[in-house]
Amino acid sequence: MKSPIQLFIALAILLATATVAAQVYKWVDKDGKVQYTDTPPPPGAAKADPKKVETGPASGAADSAAPAGKSLQERAKDFDKRRADADAKSKKDAEAEKVAKNNEQVCRDAKIFLSDLESGRPLYRSNEKGERELVGEDQRKADVARARESIAAACKG
Repeated sequence: MKSPIQLFIALAILLATATVAAQVYKWVDKDGKVQYTDTPPPPGAAKADPKKVETGPASGAADSAAPAGKSLQERAKDFDKRRADADAKSKKDAEAEKVAKNNEQVCRDAKIFLSDLESGRPLYRSNEKGERELVGEDQRKADVARARESIAAACKG
């Protein structure tokens, strides 16, 4: 459900963008210059050509950015689509940043693990029972290969 503030803002926007029809007169003065006025020309001047002009809201800059001929509902839909696209891009960027930070951490951890494995000193692990066991040479080689794969995948650049 929309909040009263959102409804008030929507109503204010609708009222602010209402168009007004104005009468404009085009005529040529005695010097031959074309004149445009909102009042009829003075008596004795050339025949005036009245025109109806649609005028929009007072802020012409905001209105000129909107494509001509689109209704308020179409412009609102366009705005909602642009906002949804921006939100999706923001989420995608945040996810990419999260993945990059995770890769940095994995890269650091894998490099540390590889340096421990290649140091040649004895390494111990806990087994299923929680007992401390010496890591064998075959296990060490498998761990080195796995650490190098992790570094290749996570440490790009």
